[in-house]
Amino acid sequence: MVHLSCSIRCTRIILFILNILFLIFGFTLLGFGIYVQVSKKFDIALSEHINTKIIGGSALKWVGIIMIIVAVFTILLSAFGCLGAVFKNRVFLYLYAAILSLLIITELATFIITLTYRVRIRDSYYSGFRELFIEIYSNNHTDLKYVIEDIEREFKCCGIDNVTDYYKHNYTVPVACYQDQDFDKSIFDQGCANVVIQWLWKQFPIIGSVLGSILLIEIFGIISSIALSTAISHSSYSEIYK
Repeated sequence: MVHLSCSIRCTRIILFILNILFLIFGFTLLGFGIYVQVSKKFDIALSEHINTKIIGGSALKWVGIIMIIVAVFTILLSAFGCLGAVFKNRVFLYLYAAILSLLIITELATFIITLTYRVRIRDSYYSGFRELFIEIYSNNHTDLKYVIEDIEREFKCCGIDNVTDYYKHNYTVPVACYQDQDFDKSIFDQGCANVVIQWLWKQFPIIGSVLGSILLIEIFGIISSIALSTAISHSSYSEIYK
């Protein structure tokens, strides 16, 4: 029987509570990942037709999937940590600390890569959107015009940079460019390429805040699990040689 000191018992309780919070954050991240996948705006902004033109679009489409995978992994890992704390199992605790360390490294690497490619993704989206716009209207692809019009309607924008993109190419300005879809009202003054890019990047601070909170809990979880497993090991050793 392993007898633990008061401080170690407190560490054990803290680790358990920590993993409960970890579990909540995991479910929060899972919910946000599902939102990214099913959100109409994300679906329109990263439609398959745009993805054929935009390298960054397909990369951003994976954000929701990655969030769901990380969330599920986080939920399972938190359950693993709770078991280690409850049953005072050193193997569980050491494995928990090791896997959590790998998860932190992966999260940091993903964050750094995203920041590194941020400008490239933005430029890729802009040039791809322009190419798609010109191709659709120059070749009169009526079956694909709905892609542009859906974006204009959802994001309240018009053209690539503004409505002049229609004028200079002698394209008909669609009703989607007008306020409330009414030809008698004013035209949206913002271009869709920049509006969509700005909207997409506004989502990342939210994602970053959730991941940052989880990261702090993960670091504290590693410290607590190692401290607890070491204390259990020392307590077991003391019991044997009493």
